Amino acid sequence: MSLGDLLQWNLSLFLLVFSRWAGMVMIAPVFGARGVPGMVKLGLAASLTVVLFPLVLAEGPVIPGELLPLVGIIIKEVLVGLALGFIINLVTAIMQGAGQLIDFQLGFHMGNTVDPINGMQSPMTGSFLMVLTTMLLLATNSHHYIIAAMVRSYEFLPINPGALSYGVAFYIKVTAKVIALSLQIAMPVFGALFLADFGVGLLSKTVPQLNMFSVIFPVKIIFGITLLFLMIPFFGESVSQVFDTTMQWVFELLRGWSR
Repeated sequence: MSLGDLLQWNLSLFLLVFSRWAGMVMIAPVFGARGVPGMVKLGLAASLTVVLFPLVLAEGPVIPGELLPLVGIIIKEVLVGLALGFIINLVTAIMQGAGQLIDFQLGFHMGNTVDPINGMQSPMTGSFLMVLTTMLLLATNSHHYIIAAMVRSYEFLPINPGALSYGVAFYIKVTAKVIALSLQIAMPVFGALFLADFGVGLLSKTVPQLNMFSVIFPVKIIFGITLLFLMIPFFGESVSQVFDTTMQWVFELLRGWSR
């Protein structure tokens, strides 16, 4: 192999490694936040590629020399990174779903705010839980585990992988579990507010002279915020368990792809 061919092969391999990392950084929590400038994301992906490049190079992957097959593999690597980042990003989706359920009971579902993480309309409690989740992930160095999971992805799915098909049942199961986890996190506040509504309804039927609905809304908001405040000390454990669950989904997806 001539020097020119060797340089071309190494450059192609660098682009392939960079493509997977860039796909993950674009969408994963912490890394893919809207407040992070695009150049910082690209720089982070390039830096991680430089660190991992010798490990991938030692495996000696087969890289086609033609342009069109190489472009196809680059697109495939980007899709792998996006898929892994999307699964990890379900941590924030679960918290946003829990916040939306709480807002529905508090009556805040019509007052959406701009989510500082994703830069889109989000329920107020959902935005608060997502910001708190991001802070906890950074405080516990969970982003290091995300990088470690991406490094291990090359053990299951090396450069130039084959078909990436995996059963539809996996995606259906993940969707159902996301909804279930959102409901479990929101249930302490959601259930208490539901019981409060039920009690007010019984009281208004028992004593119709009392105009309960004129005072129930501010009392309900105060009660819900108080419950949310009491839930915060236990929120860190919930975030840890949800993050562990999403990482299990990542490796389950990688094992399914490697078959």
